[in-house]
Amino acid sequence: MKPSILSRSRLLAAALACATLSLHAPAQTAASASALVPDAIRKAGKLRVGTSPTYPPLEFKDPMTQKLQGLDIDLTVEIAKRLGLQVEWSEQSFDQLINSLDTGRIDMGASGMTDIPARREKVDFVDYFSTGTQLFTMPDQAKGLNKVEDVCGKDVAVNRNGIFFVRLQDFNKNVCIARKLPEIKYSLTDKTADARLQIIQGRVVAAAQGVDAIRYLNEFPKSPDKGAFVLIGQPIAVDLAGFGFAKTNPALRDAVAQALTLMIADGSYARIFDTWALPYAKVQAVTINTQAASAAGKGIAAK
Repeated sequence: MKPSILSRSRLLAAALACATLSLHAPAQTAASASALVPDAIRKAGKLRVGTSPTYPPLEFKDPMTQKLQGLDIDLTVEIAKRLGLQVEWSEQSFDQLINSLDTGRIDMGASGMTDIPARREKVDFVDYFSTGTQLFTMPDQAKGLNKVEDVCGKDVAVNRNGIFFVRLQDFNKNVCIARKLPEIKYSLTDKTADARLQIIQGRVVAAAQGVDAIRYLNEFPKSPDKGAFVLIGQPIAVDLAGFGFAKTNPALRDAVAQALTLMIADGSYARIFDTWALPYAKVQAVTINTQAASAAGKGIAAK
């Protein structure tokens, strides 16, 4: 039986309504994200963002122009654009970022900050990035280092200030000690780049850093270090990284979470990750402090 003219009219009207909602949904989402921005930041027209530009491909400087570039830089600029703001960058050491958020010197931290409970005591995170701690070595030292447990009892360089040292200690306890293997001998540095330097200089046989960074250095076609390293097994831990916010600034946190959610939906998030050869580090949905975020009520709130 064919539908009546009235039925067809109703179907057409419903289809037009759905199309209209679909066309306006992105604009409404962007507007609602912008509406969550605190008045003081909106009136200033700028988003003060702290970063430590020493960690390619997330944040680093072009050696020729000294211009900031990287995944976090591109994501932050796009987020600010959707919130109607300009980015004001504040370059500082990584270990100063949380204090700068806590004291109000910056509004947001964008520096590949791993979301862990110890940091969450002072700041909130909008998680956008899947990362992990990767062990690696040099080709001329790779013999006998086929599995992650092969580094037990060896000298391993790692940045003392970040998550990599935490995860390496966990690995030493849960794998080396638990299996009655020799313990790792830590060679601690103040920067991740210095850990790589130690392995290049032959002071250690292995090092640990983010899988995203070492794969970028080792695989990106334009990287001066392409093919210089050998990865040892799979990452010894997988974590989420996020943009950091002061506990006293949940509105800005939620505005950024909503802007990121829109970016995931419209594909701009994926395009930025592809630009920096990091498709494997994408997340499927935004989380806040590693917990699911929901777009309901007055915006996105942590469950």
